[in-house]
Amino acid sequence: MTKQHGISLIEIMISLSIGLIIIAAAITIYITSVKGSADIAKSARLNHDMDSALALMVNDIRRAGYWGGANMDADSRDNPFTVSGTTDLQIPSASCVLYTYDADEDGTVDPDEYYGFRLNAGNIQMRSSNIACEAGGWNSLNISEGREQVEITGLTLAQSFKCLRKRLDAADASYDTPCADAAAAGNLATDDRVIETREISITMTGRAKNDATVTKTLSDRVKIRNDRIFTQS
Repeated sequence: MTKQHGISLIEIMISLSIGLIIIAAAITIYITSVKGSADIAKSARLNHDMDSALALMVNDIRRAGYWGGANMDADSRDNPFTVSGTTDLQIPSASCVLYTYDADEDGTVDPDEYYGFRLNAGNIQMRSSNIACEAGGWNSLNISEGREQVEITGLTLAQSFKCLRKRLDAADASYDTPCADAAAAGNLATDDRVIETREISITMTGRAKNDATVTKTLSDRVKIRNDRIFTQS
């Protein structure tokens, strides 16, 4: 008769150890896969929301100063959407821009034709009436809604304005500054015909609200299609 031998305690412990190692490896791979998928989802949401917000800002700001009353016989200096200090494009702070344009093309500035964007409480907001940057009444673009929330951590708006002076008795002169600065420096005189071209650089930074490691930075430049044309007073 053949004598049978059982499994020793050492063999059992070795088998259990190997099994635990395999299980631990499988769990690690699973957790890594789940985390990777979650990070991809957060990044996709961040990219989508920030890309959409920046595209909206660029396309809308580009329309600043549009006047439906402009035609062959119109004088661009009469454009009511480029009046300095009221309806003209303004950047009161680095994270807020204000402007107007003739949305209904009736030639006049209506109460609902005041637009702008600002950063407030981690969200990009847009205005639709004549309110200041620091006032209430702005509408959020809903960037912070949804399961994978997005927080905008920074919005920087930088202007690049250039001023062109035209005189009948002198050569044209251009200045790489806003026309207000050119006037303050004594480069503009009363009755000068002046053209101001405007460009704005936008930089936006954001992150997944529940994961600070998922971040994104976007930048773009906006060339305002409608120059500001006026007579220096």
